Amino acid sequence: MKLFKNAVSLCRDIYEDRRLLIDLSAKDVRRRFSGTCFGMLWGFLQPLMTIIVYWAVFQFGFRSGDVGETPFVLWFITGIICWLFISEAFSFASNSLLEYNYLIQKVKFNVNILPLVKILSSFYIHLFFLVIVLIICAAFGYWPTVRIVQLLYYMIAAIVLVFGMSLLSSSIMVFFRDLNQIISIILLLGMWGTPIAWNLDNFSPGIQRILKLNPFYYLVEGYRDAILGRKWITDRLELGIYFWTATVLILFAGIYFYTKLKPHFADTV
Repeated sequence: MKLFKNAVSLCRDIYEDRRLLIDLSAKDVRRRFSGTCFGMLWGFLQPLMTIIVYWAVFQFGFRSGDVGETPFVLWFITGIICWLFISEAFSFASNSLLEYNYLIQKVKFNVNILPLVKILSSFYIHLFFLVIVLIICAAFGYWPTVRIVQLLYYMIAAIVLVFGMSLLSSSIMVFFRDLNQIISIILLLGMWGTPIAWNLDNFSPGIQRILKLNPFYYLVEGYRDAILGRKWITDRLELGIYFWTATVLILFAGIYFYTKLKPHFADTV
């Protein structure tokens, strides 16, 4: 019951400071690339080059063929666009308390919004890439269908999952700085443990069930369903129930550790 009250209090604090949250997240995007010659352009060039390199390696190096009736390039970019947002948002949000340590020491500042500031700043760049992906899909003849409305649901699901993960990681990061290196390894394993550049259908049913335990699988496939017009949310109902069960558990674990460690943040950072 206490954990539930903490969750409600956290959500209320974030809602009350929603304007500050949006303002800080917008400033964070500009601040991230301040002092560079190309400025915010780097925020788009780096992920774009990542997409091009991975696609070239698998399309031409490993000669990956079409996935069903979907061209490999579309299948790949609709999956990796989701993963790039998750990995970037989680990585930056995990360091949010350390990066904004000067705000934590202010008595009246609402520290609860800091992980979400980083998530939203990554989300703005993510929206730009979504537009690019939709244009590429349209160029291949895959115009948005009515299923594109599901994209909003999957984006919210990704934000909630990353927020729960970042509450846990950012609060621990204050006291255990080595976690930053561990997160890099986790993201590397997550990249190759999620069917982004490889097809899950190539494995046996038993292996597929194990790999589907990865909650990122639900999000990546959901993005493909929405953008390429493949399936409805209800067609993955069982997997969706599992995803939200895992996400809620991660979220409450993050809230628990965050509220326990929060009183010591100012003394440690």
